[in-house]
Amino acid sequence: MEADPQSAPDSVLRPTLEFALLADAVQAVDGKLYVLGGGWDTLLVGHFPVRHHTLAIGLRLRVPWSSDGQQARFDVGLQDADGTSLLPADIHHVVDISPREGGSRQDFGVVRSVTFNNLTFSAAGDYSFVITLDGEVVHRLRFTVKQRA
Repeated sequence: MEADPQSAPDSVLRPTLEFALLADAVQAVDGKLYVLGGGWDTLLVGHFPVRHHTLAIGLRLRVPWSSDGQQARFDVGLQDADGTSLLPADIHHVVDISPREGGSRQDFGVVRSVTFNNLTFSAAGDYSFVITLDGEVVHRLRFTVKQRA
């Protein structure tokens, strides 16, 4: 049985991915995610190859109040079912996780959105956005691309 990262001693707690979702559009503003067409797992297209105009990922990191880090890095890559990368390079984000003013002893959330424009899918199949946090894979957002009947 895996240890719960949140049950470790406070001194070793690191940020975790609380959730991630696929959407047609996402904006992260003032600690909130504004989501349009969120939570899907199937992309229906008219033909292949297809260039999909836009899609987005909304995510929330949970940062323990006792985190001693100043920054966390998360990366997002896109892979096909064989694990082949479909982006020229992963998308990198550095997030400020320094303790909040006032010395609050509560965990806090950090929201981010990542938008992808003009992704090309050459064939129907299974794909996944691979999310890493500080170099460790923490989630795979799996989805299928299918041709409309």
